[in-house]
Amino acid sequence: DLADELGVNLCGLLLGGEGIESAAKELGGYGADKVLVCESPLLAVYNTDAYAKVICDVIEDLKPEAFLIGATNIGRDLGPRCAARLHTGLCADCTALDVTDDKLVAWTRPALGGNICATIICDVNRPQMGTVRPKVFKPAELDNTRTGEIIAFTPEAGAVSRVELVKKEALSSENAVKIDEADMIAAGGRGFGSKEKFDVLEQLAALFDN
Repeated sequence: DLADELGVNLCGLLLGGEGIESAAKELGGYGADKVLVCESPLLAVYNTDAYAKVICDVIEDLKPEAFLIGATNIGRDLGPRCAARLHTGLCADCTALDVTDDKLVAWTRPALGGNICATIICDVNRPQMGTVRPKVFKPAELDNTRTGEIIAFTPEAGAVSRVELVKKEALSSENAVKIDEADMIAAGGRGFGSKEKFDVLEQLAALFDN
């Protein structure tokens, strides 16, 4: 709806490792006129540096009017990094979107602890950017007859990544804890000085149960 009101194409940006072409077709089925596919083994696992570099390369190449990111854990990490590199603003955690008479995106988000809603407009720099809170909009219906135009974009991610994935270990379902649902959290940082000193957190967590 926003793209139609602005008179622009709706483009989806898909980053990932090998075998993401089926997801690209699905984005087309949900309404994307074009789907830019950035496929690389370097993007198979989320990496802040690599993902931010690729997204900024795409934006600088295509110069879109607006760029939306989901306000997920990853989106909240990526959004401000990309906005800072692109020298533009970012409206975070939006719950409503509209288009003004001047063909600008009106980003609405809760403010002052949710007591008011503020509407923000970026009328100077481009792209207009915002992160959008998940599940505030009803998803479009999937049209399996529609694929959109799929465009390959070759990313250059390796040279900018300062992070190396050493190990990935999934928690078992019985031990998995959703941090955002926890009543209390015992956490520590680099000030502990060594891995062994983190044992005190187990003692602290045991006190929570009492």
